[in-house]
Amino acid sequence: MPKAVIISGLLTHLSDNIIPFLDKETDVYCHTWNMDWNGRWLIKLNRYKKYCRNLYTVMDKPQFHSKRHSYFYSTYRVVNMIKDIYSYDKIIKFKPNVIGDVKYVGDLDYYFKKAYLQSRPLLDDIKMEECLYGTIHYTTMDERIFTGFPLAFSKMFHTLEESFVQQMMITDLDVKKKYGTDSEGSIFWKEWADKNGVKFIQDIDLTIPDSKPWQH
Repeated sequence: MPKAVIISGLLTHLSDNIIPFLDKETDVYCHTWNMDWNGRWLIKLNRYKKYCRNLYTVMDKPQFHSKRHSYFYSTYRVVNMIKDIYSYDKIIKFKPNVIGDVKYVGDLDYYFKKAYLQSRPLLDDIKMEECLYGTIHYTTMDERIFTGFPLAFSKMFHTLEESFVQQMMITDLDVKKKYGTDSEGSIFWKEWADKNGVKFIQDIDLTIPDSKPWQH
């Protein structure tokens, strides 16, 4: 079965490190914002069309002042651009501002089995299709690049737009009350995943080269 690569938010610093994720069995979906300086990055994205099967893009006017809301809503929009999400074997979330080469294999079945055996019986009632697979830091996941089966993306993002925006605002407010206004966006993603019954599993092959350095 084919796979999908989804891109959301601004396209700043899009580079050739996306090419290894593309092939003629891959459809790319992109939702981004209509800003003057972002347009040239969209032109660059179109140059990668030759590496994939199809490229679908939507560019909307910015709707949120908050970067967190803007990026998360854009992810909602790009997932809902996919007409038949279950026609794909897996879906890869890719954020263009990752600098450097990304090490990626994407063997989700192996990652789930590894986690299942290591944490038994915590995953006894969890299906591997209900999980997202990425780089895990404590209990949060680096939301720039991760992979999942269609079911996990459906549980996260398939809801009516009005309800989605309302719940996004409520979740963000809850996160700020619990962890402060300067809390990392990955905490928001974790809270949202928990609310929607989606678990995070370590992708033991994934290496994102420009992860934030330790500061204390």
